[in-house]
Amino acid sequence: MGVPDPTAPSPSASSVPPAAEPYVHDPESAQGRVLDAVYALQEAEALFRSRLRAVLGLGPNELSAVQLIARIETVGGAAHPSDIARHLGLTSGGASTIVTRLVAHGSVTRHLDPVDGRGQVLHLTPAARDGIRQAVGGGELGALGQIVTLSDRESARVVTLLSTVTAGFEGGARPDAPSESGTAS
Repeated sequence: MGVPDPTAPSPSASSVPPAAEPYVHDPESAQGRVLDAVYALQEAEALFRSRLRAVLGLGPNELSAVQLIARIETVGGAAHPSDIARHLGLTSGGASTIVTRLVAHGSVTRHLDPVDGRGQVLHLTPAARDGIRQAVGGGELGALGQIVTLSDRESARVVTLLSTVTAGFEGGARPDAPSESGTAS
């Protein structure tokens, strides 16, 4: 048996991607301004959600569920408790508890699913929809209302950027991801 080649990558090292160069923030660069705008959007959205929870009298999970139902209804879909469970990372029992609270609060109605007859379909009540509309400033899309003013070219560029950022979020913070030491935590 020969001496191992110290320059050959170890089997465990080959599965870990090389470290990227550390980002040095330059707020004057185009990239820095985009990053600052993303951070400002995240902060504004968090503050908005906090104010919206207070106005609507909902907890964080309940508000997330109401917003999910509203998004599904906006695109013509039907929301189900399983959508809430998946969105919030809950069990079906946890989602059921949230739906029960929203029904008691008067924000959501639930009916048997006409397609399969066993599941439930969730809808926002008119009172919840009106409360959201008033809280976000009257428009159906609220703070996102400016989206309808984008040209096709602007829309394509925004979609590309947001899709890339979304992919970064979807791929990050996984419990099975290697830590900086190269092992799963």
